Amino acid sequence: MNQTDRLSTNGVTRIDTLKACADAYFDFGWLYDLLWNELKTDTAKTRRQAFCDNLHNQNKEKRFVWLFVESHRMSLPEIRELHDNLFPDEDFGVCLFEERNRLIEEYGSMQLSARLKHVYKDKDGKSWRIFARNLNFDKPEELAKIKRFLYLLDKITIITDLLCKRDASYDIHVSLVKYRQARLNYDKGSKENEPPRQHLIIAIKACKDLFWGQTAWAVVYVLCREDYGIADNKAAFERYAQDLLKEPELKDMDKGCPSGTITSAETGKEGSGDFFLKHSSMWTICGAHSRAIQLMSALRQKLSDLANEAKENELKELYKNSERGF
Repeated sequence: MNQTDRLSTNGVTRIDTLKACADAYFDFGWLYDLLWNELKTDTAKTRRQAFCDNLHNQNKEKRFVWLFVESHRMSLPEIRELHDNLFPDEDFGVCLFEERNRLIEEYGSMQLSARLKHVYKDKDGKSWRIFARNLNFDKPEELAKIKRFLYLLDKITIITDLLCKRDASYDIHVSLVKYRQARLNYDKGSKENEPPRQHLIIAIKACKDLFWGQTAWAVVYVLCREDYGIADNKAAFERYAQDLLKEPELKDMDKGCPSGTITSAETGKEGSGDFFLKHSSMWTICGAHSRAIQLMSALRQKLSDLANEAKENELKELYKNSERGF
């Protein structure tokens, strides 16, 4: 069963969200560095062989550290093999993109992927420790799931490193021209390109009390860009928002969207709005304002309710027509 992301209450599954923001999300080099240092600190206190021999009796945090470090770059030989055995008419970048989407299907269906989204770069390392303490290492079937999860995470991360040219140490060349076109075609095919105007007006009116200021319109901009694929054009969106505000339903909205609103929101005070530049599924991790997360969730929930209501009415009308013999 596909699971729905908390920020994607319009029915977009976590798998869809992960595919959409894969380039930004699957960047876990920092976690490897953190856990590798943790392992070195532990083994410095005792002989490494003694630590490994007694791994079964170690606490959950130490067992997770060992498994994570052990899985690091485990899948790299498979990626090299894919690179070395391409057909002449195949493009490596496109193959990696398709392989990543396939892997994300499995990764996103695992409950562990929902929990890992809460692991972030906190100063005391508390989040990864909480993640580790909730793992079950004692049952063989659960241990197998953990190892499979870490394998998938490793392979998806390596592929993403290559597609983003984030790490030159792999020494694998990837031409990104065809990949970018494939990504563009994929994104276009999965979005409607135009938000339902009347539904958006109703949703904004229902959530108007959550608009803390003009910069709250940046939330609407991100929503329209992610869920409906509107052009990444801030000035065009601001004109669109100004047109929406002329509607009678929104005449009492005191938070306008003049020119420069979105750029101002993204800048914020001392860069406090830079989370708007990231996919909304990353906002919690990036330390986004709770009010922005709350508004995004409320808007998506209302739009979801309106879409479901429209579908129900359409089905009722079809049923009525069928009874009339149409």
